[in-house]
Amino acid sequence: MIYVDDLPQGASATIFSAREAEGVGSTGAGKAMALAALGYSPRLQCVLSDDSHGRQAQAACIARGVDMLVDVQSGSATPHHLNIMDKAGGRYSIFLSNGPERPTMDKARITDAIAWADTIFLSLAQSSRELLPLLERSRAEVLVDLHDYDGTNPWYEPFIACADVIQFSDVTLSNPLPVVERLLAGRAQTVIVTYAEAGASIHTGDESLVIPACPAQMRDSNGAGDAFSVALWHTMRSGRPVYQAGRFAAAAAAFAVEDKSLFPARVGEADIESRAHAFST
Repeated sequence: MIYVDDLPQGASATIFSAREAEGVGSTGAGKAMALAALGYSPRLQCVLSDDSHGRQAQAACIARGVDMLVDVQSGSATPHHLNIMDKAGGRYSIFLSNGPERPTMDKARITDAIAWADTIFLSLAQSSRELLPLLERSRAEVLVDLHDYDGTNPWYEPFIACADVIQFSDVTLSNPLPVVERLLAGRAQTVIVTYAEAGASIHTGDESLVIPACPAQMRDSNGAGDAFSVALWHTMRSGRPVYQAGRFAAAAAAFAVEDKSLFPARVGEADIESRAHAFST
């Protein structure tokens, strides 16, 4: 991560006040860390190489209580990317290594893990795409974050077809509501749209609610959407009203943006609950 006051605007320039940091990335790791913070024992299946980046990623996740199911690749680097981040949470993500186009994975082992799963947070990645046929007999609820989905790209369609809950950002859409309606007409029972500092909206077949963002001091926007997704699922599965669940999720996202890791290590459910209550009143 490279932190700057403002994102580059296209012209050549010299930036004197940049700061840098390194850490584990990916939406899968972000969701796994948030799940662990809420008291779950998540298992993260991922494709890594036996290199320094792969070992760092594993160590960071294991330190947070995440069980790792790693398919080690040979002859390629662990996927890694450079994020240029501004003080408002905007970013450019530059992928320096995408990993193998056709990763080698132990599908028998993954099939067994899927069979035992109650819930699957499916990451939007080529390695996940290779595993979609394994979900056909799964009894698990499947949640997918489409990130900056534009509403038309056919690459996303296989993920959409197997998702019970779908989340995406409005960053490429001037009006996301037609996309929401189309997704709810398919398998999805719940669709969430995130609007960065403007909050989020939650849509089901019965209602649509706007959830304001919880006030926070922006440090790093990585992991905020993951925290929102996990925290919303956590509270909705307990039977709380959607609005209460959304407030809890917004508070979790606020903790995420105030920390340079994907989710702060010493924040748990009680902390999020307290912040959500203060935010609501």
